Amino acid sequence: MRSKGSVRYERVRIGSQALKAAVLTSVTLVIAVGLTSHSIAEQLHSSSAVTQEFPNQYFPENLPAGSLAKYFPETWTTYGSSPGRNAVFPVADNAPSPLQAGVRWAFAGAGAIPLDGPPLGDNFKTTAYTIGIPVGVSAVQGVIYAGDDNGYTYALNAVTGKLIWAHYGWNMNMSNPLVEGDRVFVSTGSAYFNYANTMLYVEGKRVTRGPGLNAIYALDRKTGKELWAYHTPGEVMPTPVDVDGFLYVGSGDGHVYKLDSRTGKLIWKSDIQSFVSMSSPVAGVGLIFLGGTYPNYFYALDQKTGRIVWKMSLPHLVATGMSDCTPAFANGMVVQEATVQSGDPKAPVANVILAMDARTGKIVWQHRLGNGPAPPAMKTATPMITGGVVYEGSPVTGNYYAFDLKSGRELWKVHLGSQIRAGAAVKDGVAYVPYRAGDIAAIRTSDGKILNVKHIGGAFASSSPVIVGGTLYVSNIYGWVIALPVSEIRGSNR
Repeated sequence: MRSKGSVRYERVRIGSQALKAAVLTSVTLVIAVGLTSHSIAEQLHSSSAVTQEFPNQYFPENLPAGSLAKYFPETWTTYGSSPGRNAVFPVADNAPSPLQAGVRWAFAGAGAIPLDGPPLGDNFKTTAYTIGIPVGVSAVQGVIYAGDDNGYTYALNAVTGKLIWAHYGWNMNMSNPLVEGDRVFVSTGSAYFNYANTMLYVEGKRVTRGPGLNAIYALDRKTGKELWAYHTPGEVMPTPVDVDGFLYVGSGDGHVYKLDSRTGKLIWKSDIQSFVSMSSPVAGVGLIFLGGTYPNYFYALDQKTGRIVWKMSLPHLVATGMSDCTPAFANGMVVQEATVQSGDPKAPVANVILAMDARTGKIVWQHRLGNGPAPPAMKTATPMITGGVVYEGSPVTGNYYAFDLKSGRELWKVHLGSQIRAGAAVKDGVAYVPYRAGDIAAIRTSDGKILNVKHIGGAFASSSPVIVGGTLYVSNIYGWVIALPVSEIRGSNR
């Protein structure tokens, strides 16, 4: 069944300097919780001309109560919080009732547009790349962190949705913020090619993706103050992975970087030649795994040295067909989705899911998920592994699948009818899956039955949801971060 209700929002009138206000003002709507607004003058606390144009905002009065921190994860060191990517965190029986039942709020980032309206210029890609929060949130010690393609990183009170701080990073922020100790790590970059690199591509030469100021930032977890920045020639849109105090990330300049997370010092830089699109690395068995493009390969690198231990590819891959996907790891297996040419002019591409032995790169099993039209922008979904089962969607066909991790046997398939790029969050036998139509489906994991579909509005990209206690947190390409009770999405069916 489909829930007819959707998350409510309000349009906020920002002063006469509309463009400036779009980047200056972050607005939180808290349903059933009031918010005192802050004037632009109050936010311009520095005499620096640059700071006046792009202020890093800090509102300590919105910090969560210290007693709430223990009910949330302590750290967030990889996309989706764990190598399997299932970001679900039960709370103790003695947790405050709002955490158990679920809270509800909606935060509008700078430039956010109404969830019940059309995308900017009637183009979802333009919307995502301009004001979208497409990649999902992190939840640590009572705070929700989110990266916005308008350049901001936001820290929000997980219970009220109020803005704690905002940091401006000068480029698109498509990363899932990492949190370790007293620091938050975000990475930025642009999805585009400048003219010079376009011509290099035409000539068959090596290219760098991502003009502009590309960087990995370390921010103070409490205030958002910038502690250090490491700049790269190419974009660093993927989310890094933090392993034992070191950050690993792939870039648009054809390298994988290892940095000291305390200082930002470069430890090694491995030349894989392929530029990395949105493939956030995953760590396991002493290796780092990620996909690259031009040439199209999936790589395993030694964490200590950066040496390429193995690489593999598939025939007939489309552009970014191996490097749009963020892989998942569990039980010595790494799972990746790719996009290949189908040979059918009417349905020219197909997604392929494959599971590989993490130590050798040998393909253990693979499935072609059906032919269809080429999706704009990201052409793959995010695999998620929990309980020995792989959950994966196809943006080409709009189908969602469950496979046995060990054997690859298909357990079930369900058609959601719209592009799926996000991973699922599985809690109590139900998979919660956001997808392009602005809906979140609740799917019974035992047999694939759709229990309910909750319409939120806007559109969801690769924004894998996070569940803490009774609340599901998710971001939207219309520029919103949304919190709502899991029970509302699941509905009354069992």
